[in-house]
Amino acid sequence: MKKRKKNNSGKIIILVVIVLVIAVIVFFHTRPKLVVVSVVDEIDGYNYKLESNATRIYRKYFKELEDELKDNKIDEENYAKLISKLFIIDFYTLNNKVTNKDIGGIGFIHSSRVDSFIHDASNTIYKYVKNNLYGNRKQKLPEVNNVEIVSIDNITYKKNDLKDDLGYNVKVKVGYVKNLDYPKDVELTLIHEDNKLVIVEIK
Repeated sequence: MKKRKKNNSGKIIILVVIVLVIAVIVFFHTRPKLVVVSVVDEIDGYNYKLESNATRIYRKYFKELEDELKDNKIDEENYAKLISKLFIIDFYTLNNKVTNKDIGGIGFIHSSRVDSFIHDASNTIYKYVKNNLYGNRKQKLPEVNNVEIVSIDNITYKKNDLKDDLGYNVKVKVGYVKNLDYPKDVELTLIHEDNKLVIVEIK
């Protein structure tokens, strides 16, 4: 009798271990995977980065910007247009953002304006973006699929501590995959900061 009890106890222990192993395997295979965004390309000398979650239209203009900046003689007006397009796409495309802290377009903003830009974006357009860390967000969010430069003008910019006699005022029309009542007409002011064109005002 004792031998049978020991055998039965051993079988039960083995069965419990097998069940636990199966449960652990099932848990890890069915658990949602964490969304990871990585940098896949960068333009040397400018710190412009292309991330793995970038949309097709963003990748297109990023490649154009990369080609423009590799040229020995940069077409400044075209450079300003491309910066404007890339900023609009990255900032107003929200459906590829992982959290509401993942604010687009920061890399195109003047360094002295970054903090206020993040503060304003966090309290307006990005405020209600839900978490998508596991790729299961159901919220409807905008995706930019077209950016049209309506006009681009040379300006002299002087405000507070910033001044540039070779700045740009760019008016842009924004198109979306689906109309969710996000801005369609945007005006940007760009000036030089070191070797880069950067955005100082958004209207």
